[in-house]
Amino acid sequence: MAFSLYDTTTLVGVIRPLATPGNFLRRLFFGTAAPITFDTPDIKWDRVFEDRRISPFVSPYSPGKPRQDKGFQTETFTPGYQKPLDRVDPSKFQKRRPGEQLGGELSLADRRDLMMVDYMQSHKNQIERRDEVMTAETVLTGKVTMTGEDYPTAIVDYDRAPNLTKALTLTARWGEAGVSPVANLEAWLDEGSTAAGAAYSHVIFDKRAWGLFVADPDFKTKVDTTLGQANNSVQLGFTPGAPGSPIFKGRIGTVELYVYNDFYEDVDGTTKWLIPDFTVILGAPAAYEGTPTYGAILDPEAGYVPVEWFPKNWISQNPAAEWVMTQTSRLLVPKRVNATMAVGVRR
Repeated sequence: MAFSLYDTTTLVGVIRPLATPGNFLRRLFFGTAAPITFDTPDIKWDRVFEDRRISPFVSPYSPGKPRQDKGFQTETFTPGYQKPLDRVDPSKFQKRRPGEQLGGELSLADRRDLMMVDYMQSHKNQIERRDEVMTAETVLTGKVTMTGEDYPTAIVDYDRAPNLTKALTLTARWGEAGVSPVANLEAWLDEGSTAAGAAYSHVIFDKRAWGLFVADPDFKTKVDTTLGQANNSVQLGFTPGAPGSPIFKGRIGTVELYVYNDFYEDVDGTTKWLIPDFTVILGAPAAYEGTPTYGAILDPEAGYVPVEWFPKNWISQNPAAEWVMTQTSRLLVPKRVNATMAVGVRR
């Protein structure tokens, strides 16, 4: 008797609760704002120009003068699709699964159900790892680049202030004589907080930048390395020391310091680090208000409506094969892009 296909509602019910390892940057900078969906393939967001003008003094007998509105600018972008696709391999559920009792204890239908969970987990992992890569690029550069097969290269520039992307060179680099990484960091925290209009609260180092930071003689007097206090990595659900997890290192005042080293496999099979060597990221995640946005899925079975995930299961007839695919169209948009800064401390 033929197996029944899984409907989208069932597959969505499977994919939503699945946990994804890693993704520290995604959860930190884009994990609090409610997602926004659009009923068109285009994603739109408003860039509101901050008004920091003060009101002028006038005589009580003079008329008030009308103000000029700062206004806003609407940006539009159509993100590339992601479509992880698998051919359901019947040979995999005709054999004992890893960990299953020798001789087998599950039915073919049970193994097929579990294998579908495996496919959903793999699809979710790949999509959310892409989210982590986009987040890293956004906080490092203030922009994100999308490129792929049959998708022309497009750059979304969130217009971060130029002084919030730095690269130290020559004698200004960390590790050079007379350069104090601690003093640099304190100055950057003030500079970034001024640009954002909110206090920076987190600093993230790659391991090489951290090595230069702790070598500063001022480190012991300025940094509180007490580790027994609650910190955001634990609150976000990470296990200290687990692969892909941040390592909480201490505080300068109320600013939390982390080391984060994680990598991913790119579509061409190469392994790349999320954060380049000798890099420091500073930010105010609460002020950043990174917002996940989702465009409509242009699939008739999806009803052309916006959804975070659209998994589907179908059978092709010649040759006969069962397929499962997950579609998504997403872009991660920061509401206040100046609430992050990135510095290459040794270039």
